[in-house]
Parts: sequence; structure tokens; C-alpha cells
Amino acid sequence: MNRPHTLTRRAFLALAAGLSGAAALRPLRAQDWSEEAPIAASIRADLEAFIGRRSMALDFRCIDSAYAERFRIQINADNLMPVASCFKAFAVLYYYLNTPAADWNDGPGTPLYRMAVYSDNRATGVVLADTAERVPGPENAIVKFNDFLRGTMGLTNGLHTWNHPGSPTVGLSDPRFAPSAVNGRVVLVRGSAYQVDNVFTASDLARGHDFILRGEHFTRSETFRQAARATSALLSIPATDIDYVSPIERVYPLGYTGKDGVLPTDMIATGRVINDAGVVRAGGSRFIIAFMSAGEGDINALNALAEVVRQIEVYTAWAAANGGA
Repeated sequence: MNRPHTLTRRAFLALAAGLSGAAALRPLRAQDWSEEAPIAASIRADLEAFIGRRSMALDFRCIDSAYAERFRIQINADNLMPVASCFKAFAVLYYYLNTPAADWNDGPGTPLYRMAVYSDNRATGVVLADTAERVPGPENAIVKFNDFLRGTMGLTNGLHTWNHPGSPTVGLSDPRFAPSAVNGRVVLVRGSAYQVDNVFTASDLARGHDFILRGEHFTRSETFRQAARATSALLSIPATDIDYVSPIERVYPLGYTGKDGVLPTDMIATGRVINDAGVVRAGGSRFIIAFMSAGEGDINALNALAEVVRQIEVYTAWAAANGGA
């Protein structure tokens, strides 16, 4: 079996030192596997056969009951893709870490709830703008959020703008993440390059959910622990009252903790965007799924996610037969 990915407390030194709020955490180092276990290699081959040549990206990780990473399968995981609404999961943690617990306002109808559960775009701007007021410095709300993504969560990418009508962030931008063919910030779909405002990678999304999932376990900070738990709880609420089911929920109806992002063809030149990223539980392990696609349509995207779920079943059956190794 692969060596477990050991997440040390060193990654949380700032919090362990007793700093409160969103004190800067040291980014976690990606595991550099020297070899891949046969079961993981088999899963990778099956997923690559379906996903590899399509306009899709996947970062798929297994975290065992001891919070060790048992495998990490990445396919096109560093390709820039339209993020749609998936980043909103991290805006939830951003809010909780920068807002005193006594002031948390996360019940039904609040901007935070509407952002996380219903993907309300105006509410998202409200959350970003209001939280930014609690973060020191003269930078605008988009830049401050991106600094959190990069400096605290260790992600590579960030938002360029959030200009949805009625949002208090209209007109704000972060030039570091402007789309440009010159610096390679384009989305490639079947050989054509598209300049898209907000692009992330599947590895960004997986790392973010890994940070929330395992950060809660390794930190000594009760502030961070409470924020991570509150984030997971809010991201686990299904939007059943509006009869909406996310792509992962459509193929894995047992529930998940995460945030999807879907854009119709008439809203983006790449063609329909279908993304979903989060954590599901099976066989005593947690599986992080970060899936992104552009121009592939519902059938191909759902079939790809269904194949990921099938591989979860393959792995859990193998683990049960091998003593949970």
C-alpha cells in the first residue's frame, strides 16, 4: 500500500501557537509518491481511460480513519478550468475564521447560508465584502479573499472578479488572476483557448477540502476546530427544499460535504460547465472528489462521476478484504 500522507502539526504552527482567527497556516506539502500500490494503479488506469482525453479534470483522494492519505489520483488536475461556484466552500471557512463565534450569523435566510446551500451569487458578494471588513489591510475584498486562499489554505489560484448584479463586489478585481493568453491563464477545450474570469484547478479544490477535513483533526486551536466543523456542517446541508441535487449527490445519494458549480452554455464560451468537489464517506474512509469539466455536457460528466463512485466501491471492497489496509 502507498505510504500514508502524514499531515504533521507543523503545518498548523501558527494556530498551534494559540493565534486566533485566520492566522496564517503553513501550506501542507503535497505527497511525492515513489511508488503506487497495485490497487491505486488499477483505479487510476480505469479513471484515466474515461477522463484522460476529455475536457475534464479530477483529483481523487482517500483519507483513512487515522487521517492518513492512502492514495491520490490526479488526472489533468493542474489544468485551469472555470471554477463556477465551487470556491464558495472556502468562502464559508473564510467567514468563520474571520468572524468571532459570538457573531456567527449562519441560519436559514442569511447570506452565508444562502451562499453555501443555494449558491446565491449576490449573497456570496455580501459574504466576501462583509468578511473583508474584519481582515486588516487596505486591499479590496477580492484580493483579501485570494490572500486567504493562497496564504492560509495553500491554493494556487484565486478569483479575478465577482461582478454579479447587486453584489457589493461589483467593480473589484485582483489583477494577479486576470485571464490572459500571455501568462497562460486560459482554459483549453478541445484545442481551443478561452479566457475565463475565474479559473481554478481540480488540485486547488481537492486541497481546499483536504485542508478543512484534516485541519480540524490536526490543529490544537479550538478556534480553527470550531470553524472547520461549522464549515463542514453548513456544506453538508442539501438544498432539498428547492429540489436541487448536486452532480455528486446524483451518483452518490448517501450524502456528501461539498459545493458544486454549474454554468449553462449560454453563460460561458467553453460550453456547459459541470463541477463538484467535496467529501463522501464509505467503508470507514473519507474520499475527496474534486471534479471539473467544460464543454462535456451532463451525460459525460455524470458518467465520469459514476465511475469515480464505482472505484470507491472497488477500493472499499479491497480494503475490507485486506484488513482495512
